[in-house]
Amino acid sequence: LPNSLTTLTVGYNFNQVVPPGTLPNSLTTLIFGDRYNQIVSPGTLPNSLTTFTFGHCFNQVVSPGTLPNSLTELTFGHDFNQVVLPGTLANNLTTLTFGYSFNQVVLPGTLPNNLTTLTFGYDFNQVVKPCTLPNSLTTLTFGKFFDQVVLPDTLPNNLTTLTFSDNFNQVVPPGTLPNSLTTLTFGHCFNQEVPPGTLPKSLTTLTFGECFNQVVLPGTLPNSLTELTFGHDFNQVVLPGTLPNNLTTLTFSHDFNQ
Repeated sequence: LPNSLTTLTVGYNFNQVVPPGTLPNSLTTLIFGDRYNQIVSPGTLPNSLTTFTFGHCFNQVVSPGTLPNSLTELTFGHDFNQVVLPGTLANNLTTLTFGYSFNQVVLPGTLPNNLTTLTFGYDFNQVVKPCTLPNSLTTLTFGKFFDQVVLPDTLPNNLTTLTFSDNFNQVVPPGTLPNSLTTLTFGHCFNQEVPPGTLPKSLTTLTFGECFNQVVLPGTLPNSLTELTFGHDFNQVVLPGTLPNNLTTLTFSHDFNQ
């Protein structure tokens, strides 16, 4: 491979060991095809690499020292479901995406301090303990099957966007959501009361999923809210004083008839 190479995409059927020294030091983007499922030895990936994507079939342990510190974006594919040990992920990593099958406990100290965007795939359904998510995190997305209680002090203070997907249906106690949060999305199954004091005063966009059908009391929605969406099942009386004065976009769905 020439030393001028910056982007390498390996095709669907490629499944060969890549020996250390094969990839040039000029490489910044590496994408493996779907069938690639070989151990990547320390020293294989060049220190120039910034973006690395594994294909669907990759499901090997990634040892500490394998990923170069230059890496800023890492994507695991569909089948990856291995424990990621502290010290494995590069310190400069800002974007991390886990695929469909990942369902391992993420230990405190695993996620690097520069991480800003974290996406879990469909199968992830583990408790996220306090001190696991770095303070740098601004965007967090949980996958379809996540349905665990999120304890106070779990979500970092710089988080601005939080998305719960289909199965999440847990009470969110006051003090759980950080005051930095601007966008909050609840998924299909969420149908819990949201008491006053739960939603942070920074929130501007709030979306409830299809199953939500709870009374929203006055004082629940923060004055900062500008966009509010209710899902298919919502059919509750909206009391005077419930909707904040700064609201610009309000959407009711099929079943609303009040």
